[in-house]
Amino acid sequence: MLTKDIPVIKWRWAVWGLAILLLAAGLVAFFLFGGFNLGVDFESGLSQRIRIAPVGLEVAYDGTQDVVLSISSSTLSIEQRGDAGVKVTALRFSEYPTASALAQALEAMDGITATVVDGSLSSSTMLSGYGFPATLSTAPVKLNFQGKSGTSIDEVRKALDVMGNANVQTVGNAESSTFQIRFGIKDGATQASLEDEVKGALAAYFGSGNVVVLQSDFIGPKFSKTLVSSSILAIAVAMGLILVYVWIRFRFAYAVSSLVALVHDVMAMLTMMVLLRLEFSSTTIAALLTIIGYSLNNTIVIFDRVRENMTINKNAVLAEQIDRSITQSVSRTVMSGLTTLLAIVPLAIFASGDIRLFSINMIFGLVFGTYSSNFLAPSLLYWISEAQGKGRKKAK
Repeated sequence: MLTKDIPVIKWRWAVWGLAILLLAAGLVAFFLFGGFNLGVDFESGLSQRIRIAPVGLEVAYDGTQDVVLSISSSTLSIEQRGDAGVKVTALRFSEYPTASALAQALEAMDGITATVVDGSLSSSTMLSGYGFPATLSTAPVKLNFQGKSGTSIDEVRKALDVMGNANVQTVGNAESSTFQIRFGIKDGATQASLEDEVKGALAAYFGSGNVVVLQSDFIGPKFSKTLVSSSILAIAVAMGLILVYVWIRFRFAYAVSSLVALVHDVMAMLTMMVLLRLEFSSTTIAALLTIIGYSLNNTIVIFDRVRENMTINKNAVLAEQIDRSITQSVSRTVMSGLTTLLAIVPLAIFASGDIRLFSINMIFGLVFGTYSSNFLAPSLLYWISEAQGKGRKKAK
């Protein structure tokens, strides 16, 4: 418990100046970078996450059974379906540490042919991408392994130059040779035609089979426009309902202060997305709405304490009551913030894809939401109340 009140009102110019400076930096970056890094959700076209990796094995089957090959993080599995039932053979990478060892085990199975391309590659680096589990046939299935040296983003851009409108970004560290590529929709193009065009361009540059498609998404222009309008409507409705709720529960000054603080939270999160070039997708909208609820809850707790203190001590000025209310709530704010961070920081570090993006957005939103509810909203409440001549009166 703090012995002295936090002088929030005394710092009001500084805290608002810092907030405005951050938003101004985001506005400048928005124009310098040409807007947001839109995901395929909001920018119609094809989005693929690919990995450049050499082929280590080619596996074929010429028998009469249905044979499916699947890959996990530690095992290559062969599922055989025939008249006698289903037989699953699991080849663990710990027991077959190289591509050559896996090939020998596969060759021992009836009807399966395994051709070694690079037997020195480690089994633990085998990749499973688009098209797996794969049904084996006489046409060989290529198995890719993480390469020994990274592929540069310039090489990928050069490979896709023939398509004209490629947007390429590195995913993870450079050594992983993983890239996110996006293409706008061409006239008359379909998902299949775009995927074939990308596959052909990459194969011509890196060699047939040396590109693993980890994820492929296609969004048409009609759907992307609908998603944009629906997202804007969702945020606008949430803000409007919050304004009405706080106005009814407290009074107009409290409602405006809360709403402006929430607008700051949204704008600050968007600023970080522009500065760090994070992808703006439907996951971002989910994070924005979550943080709006989190920040509003914290603001309501503080405003409730302000109203309670004004009722207890009617002669105290509003500035003192705000400072005291925030100080009384700081332990609750710290504990709720830390427990939330304990849940989302591991996801931001160890997860991938949309979950990781959501967690990163939540971390920034948590910081900005705590800042606005403890500093910006109370400061704005003080200014509005002073303008209304209620700085020395009981809050209604």
